[in-house]
Parts: sequence; structure tokens; C-alpha cells
Amino acid sequence: MVGYDMQKDIITGIDILTHSETPGLGARVTEPMFKDNFNGRQLNANFSVKQDAGIIDGVSGATITSRAVCSAVVESVKLYPEIKKEIQNK
Repeated sequence: MVGYDMQKDIITGIDILTHSETPGLGARVTEPMFKDNFNGRQLNANFSVKQDAGIIDGVSGATITSRAVCSAVVESVKLYPEIKKEIQNK
């Protein structure tokens, strides 16, 4: 889940609602030390892990999971303008 501030067009935070990752490894993407990477970010930020020249500190030992979360955020950002328009027109 990705939260947005529609006045400032920034991400207010993310949350992982479900996962089937290994405890202590991939499951660490649910921890604030990872999720807080996204808080307050502009929508044009490079939501990739630092290993891929992005701005997100990935979870050590869980690069694939970290990349997957980044990819989900990127997809959400792509959908945001249309959803924002829909919400504002109600």
C-alpha cells in the first residue's frame, strides 16, 4: 500500500500488507528502517535500490525483495495521476 499527500504530490509512506518472505531476511521490508526510505519522497524520485543507482536502502540479503517493493511503488506512482483525478472529480 502506498499513501500520498494529494496537496503536495509526495509519498507519505508505504506498508506491506501481506508477504511470504523468510523471517529475518525478506520479511525485513516490513520494518520501518526500510519502509521509511519512501516517506516524504517526490513522485519523480528514483525508486530503485542503491545497488541499482537509486535512492532506496535495500534490505541486506534481500535484494530481490527490496527491488520488488521498489517496483510496486513505481507502478503505484504511474497510476497515481489518474486515481488523483478520479478522486478530485467526486
